[in-house]
Amino acid sequence: MNATFEDRLLDELKGEVVRRAAEAVPVAGVPRRVVTPRRVGVALAACGAAAAFAVVLPGSGTTAAYAVETHPDGTVTFTLQDVALSGPQQRDLVRKLTDAGVYAQVNRVPKGMRCAEPGDLRPGDQIVAVDLGPGAPAGAGNGAMEWHRTLHRGDTVRIENAPQHAVVYTFIRGKASPCRLEPIG
Repeated sequence: MNATFEDRLLDELKGEVVRRAAEAVPVAGVPRRVVTPRRVGVALAACGAAAAFAVVLPGSGTTAAYAVETHPDGTVTFTLQDVALSGPQQRDLVRKLTDAGVYAQVNRVPKGMRCAEPGDLRPGDQIVAVDLGPGAPAGAGNGAMEWHRTLHRGDTVRIENAPQHAVVYTFIRGKASPCRLEPIG
């Protein structure tokens, strides 16, 4: 069973109250109540404070790996903070891009191959990134960077998943044809 932090904290506080009550000496034969309304209130207040602290504390949660933001002028801002998107994250990204009017392709590219580049790529139209994995030092590889790209409805984002944790993001003006594999080099 996966108990939340608040549930585990409440259980621990209740256990502490029981332990302290067992150690206390009763006054002249008068039994002490272990669980009193005041103690329960204190325990619940502590759980509430811990929950609020976990929600409000900056950096306590995970940051979004990407963001897709539409604007009234028809542009779409794509922000990428983590190049190593899982399969479900990539599927969710495709859905969000499509909802924003941007085409998206996800391709698994075999070793030694790549998707042929469109002829009209400009500097900045491609992000070649290597995810060095969870054991990599902070700032190593491209996973520590953040990219922003302004797209227009009808543009295409192509994601190439290559062996050895390499990922290529290509931003293509207009609707791109499907990936046509070609040898690297």
